[in-house]
Amino acid sequence: MHRTFGLLILTAVLVSAVLPVPASGNARPVTPLPPVTGTDGFAGTCYSFYPDPFGQVPGRPFLPLVMNAGSRWDRFDFSWRALEPREDQWNFSGHDQLVADLRAAGMNILGILFQTPNWAATGDCIQMMVVPSLDRRPAMWYAPALRETVTPTNETPPCHTTPPRGLYEEWNDWTTADGDPINYWGRFVYTIAYRYRDSVKHWEVWNEPDLRGFWSGTSTDYAQLLKVAYRAIKAACPDCIVLFGGIMYYEKPNFYRWVLGNLKNDPEGPANNYFFDVMGVHLYSRSSSIYNVVMAIRSGMREFVPEKPVWLTEIGVPVWDDGSVYSETVPYIWSATQEEAAAFVLQSYANARAAGVQRYIYFRAHDDWCDKNRDGDCSDQGVDYGMGEPFGLIRDDRSLRPAYVAYQVATTYLISPTMVTSWGGFETRPSGGVRRVTFWGTPRGKISVLWNTVPTATVFSYPAILPTATLVDRRGVTYPITASGGVYAIPLPGATANNGNTPSDYIIGGETYLVIETDTVPPTATIRSVEFSAPPTLTVSWEGADDAAGIWLYDLQVREGTGVWVSWLTFTSTTTAAYPVPRSGTWCFRVRAWDKAGNRSDWSAGVCREVSLERTLHLEVEAVFGDEDGDGVQAAGEIPVPSALRFVNGAGADVISPTVGTSWEFTATLPVGTYWLDVTPVSWPSPPPGWLPRRMAVEVVFGEGVQSTARSVGLAPHRASVYLPLVQR
Repeated sequence: MHRTFGLLILTAVLVSAVLPVPASGNARPVTPLPPVTGTDGFAGTCYSFYPDPFGQVPGRPFLPLVMNAGSRWDRFDFSWRALEPREDQWNFSGHDQLVADLRAAGMNILGILFQTPNWAATGDCIQMMVVPSLDRRPAMWYAPALRETVTPTNETPPCHTTPPRGLYEEWNDWTTADGDPINYWGRFVYTIAYRYRDSVKHWEVWNEPDLRGFWSGTSTDYAQLLKVAYRAIKAACPDCIVLFGGIMYYEKPNFYRWVLGNLKNDPEGPANNYFFDVMGVHLYSRSSSIYNVVMAIRSGMREFVPEKPVWLTEIGVPVWDDGSVYSETVPYIWSATQEEAAAFVLQSYANARAAGVQRYIYFRAHDDWCDKNRDGDCSDQGVDYGMGEPFGLIRDDRSLRPAYVAYQVATTYLISPTMVTSWGGFETRPSGGVRRVTFWGTPRGKISVLWNTVPTATVFSYPAILPTATLVDRRGVTYPITASGGVYAIPLPGATANNGNTPSDYIIGGETYLVIETDTVPPTATIRSVEFSAPPTLTVSWEGADDAAGIWLYDLQVREGTGVWVSWLTFTSTTTAAYPVPRSGTWCFRVRAWDKAGNRSDWSAGVCREVSLERTLHLEVEAVFGDEDGDGVQAAGEIPVPSALRFVNGAGADVISPTVGTSWEFTATLPVGTYWLDVTPVSWPSPPPGWLPRRMAVEVVFGEGVQSTARSVGLAPHRASVYLPLVQR
């Protein structure tokens, strides 16, 4: 079945640009973009190293194609049963050459450590042959996504899915001299990690352990498998990164939680990063799941262990409409047309970045289609092997699918953002069903990825920060657009990929576009002033400037003395704030600005102030006198009154040695705060006439320099005393 969409004509605000919606199927030839050279290393593919499946082209013909697509990671298996098919008989030649070739090409490697050889298997299991022979695919007998028949729980599993012998021994127990079994898994992992320690820095422990077709042990067994592998890898290569084996999630959504529960309760867990550095996830076909499921897994991780980075180590969608590969081109559940698969690439890539994923590894580089003799039948014994669904960005004959160019669009434009934000949730879709993921501050400016998640077409009003922008479709074709009334009007066709659970379940959004507003010059920012204020605070003011989109937000940091800078305010639009000073010392402040395109300035120079929460007080009590007229001023005839003079804190404790006299003067350094000057006539208590005691507040205030305070203390006359009877019952 083929769907052909007409031309989508934008209005005058798009300068009459004509955006074609490509036809599905094989109608449109694919023209690649220029080779991607400036990628940020976010994206990779699985199995880019394969030789020509038809034996007509020497070397590794898919490797330069995926490099040109922007892939910088290759993920493939270091199968135990291929590397050590019999105990202590190792076969490294294929992997040695492969690792050398990939590293020479500039490719990073993610190795999958998995598959128990028959001789190390446990329990009642079925021994399976290693196919194809190593001369046809050197040392690479099996690709993880080649799903062997999933074995029901009540049937005997294949041996390569079973927990290895000796798994619960110490990871480095490799002898029987101590009277117990060898930990064969620990020995294998250490051997491989040590051999390739200079070339392979990332290891994924097993593949899809939550599927019985790959792991027939329990979640507790997998926790032990991961623990042993982590200890062995770190011993062999301390700077290597260990990944939790990529989980398929949907069949057993709690599997990873069960494993994490075991790791959390392991007494050695906290000292060993809970035995993994990165969570591996496999997600297919539904572009929204790349955001939703990753966020759910991240939340689930935090219930057990500190949050770890997430890598998508497999992601893809099979195509159903490629008649050049196979003849039965009919849609089936979770499949897509080639054009829909291209939209899936951009949508899944954008959602992965929005969810904070660290690596995006597409499954797969090329189809490795199972019909190796091209007779229309994948079941020819001894000849056919490989994938039963076409997932590749590239066909086996090295021709390109639309998804290949969409991958190039992603790795060309959607790189090195200062941050990524998303709008248009999946739980409650906004009006029109539009999804927007924005890449801020990229080398090309602010870029938003837009698509429609529902089948009804819409025109999206995209807020403009600049008067003009560039629209890019998934084929890499660019169109100039112009804002009207502060927005760009972007027509978004409806979704068509309804091969989900029901005919109304759209697993991929519609045509996907990039809106690029080109502002790549960062703003400037500076601290304008740091002034003292009370209570003990520093009032900090700052400013910024930008020549294009304009200032958006600011970040502020503070540093005590020569210590480290720490965040104070983030993403604030204000330009003045009061910082409460917690203690005496030197306090420094710096600022950086964000413009409305997401460009971020460098941190400004720090501005420092010396702050003391103590103040030197010079207090002069000029006179203590009898204030007959009560005006507070010593008049002629108002006599000095000798008194006990105390200067006390809020608790009533003397902070200066008391004295007796009619005047007093002292200088002292004191913590800021409220103090009391107590003046008590030496004749007190006495019957009238006389003078009454007096208490006066003295504030030692936050600031610089010496605080000088002068007081004259007038004492009120003691004219009468009233005595009240004390009645005791």
